[in-house]
Amino acid sequence: MNLDFNGKTVIITGGTSGIGASISAKFAAAGANVVMNYLPIKSDIEGLEKLKILMEKNNWKYKSFAGDITSESEMENLCSLAISNYGSLDIIINSAGFTETVPMSKLSLDLWQKGVKVNLTGAFILAKSALKYMLNKGKGKIIFIGSAGSISGGGGSAFYSAAKAGINGLVRNMSKDLAPKGITVNAILPALIETKLLKYRIGEDPKKEKQLVNRIPVGRLGKPEDVANLALFLASDYAEFICGQNIIIDGGATYK
Repeated sequence: MNLDFNGKTVIITGGTSGIGASISAKFAAAGANVVMNYLPIKSDIEGLEKLKILMEKNNWKYKSFAGDITSESEMENLCSLAISNYGSLDIIINSAGFTETVPMSKLSLDLWQKGVKVNLTGAFILAKSALKYMLNKGKGKIIFIGSAGSISGGGGSAFYSAAKAGINGLVRNMSKDLAPKGITVNAILPALIETKLLKYRIGEDPKKEKQLVNRIPVGRLGKPEDVANLALFLASDYAEFICGQNIIIDGGATYK
């Protein structure tokens, strides 16, 4: 199976850290024109610098754009950047998001609203901004990085699992509307992926990590590359008949 994205342009939000960084690298290696969105914060900037070295070493095609996914004007500018540099916008992957471990009794309204705005509304804003280009072309792929926490209730906070559950509903609605117009919409629902966020939650305690691994039938934590591989497939021509799906990638843990 040859996943060749030469001539295709992909926007990836949260594209310089964690799962998003792995997705950016995978698409660039497959020949895509990669437009990475990031926040001008330390972790995202550090990730961008590492990706730049990798991209330039391999002569991969990329652009980067610092922008807030909850800003309609900034996401419109992000889409315009893709079009002005590469002439098309074929794929968007909404990977940006955040969570905090906060029990419901201590969850403030401000944090709830911020969590829903970033994890759900931000994904909607980019999708809406990209649609005019995809509808004009009559073809496109929209992929959301959701969370298996939308089903299990995990993810550290009520705002996170609730917002990610909203992604699941958004995918189903958008797929019915957009598939007849040539645009497929799907979501990837990861869990127990070995990122800085997971390491932050469990610390450096090997016992906690072992407890997590014991919950996973395949016997290991997931890697960002596991999610990136699925994103690559869903964005390819091999996945033309996959639409409106919320696909869990968790090593079998969610329904164990």
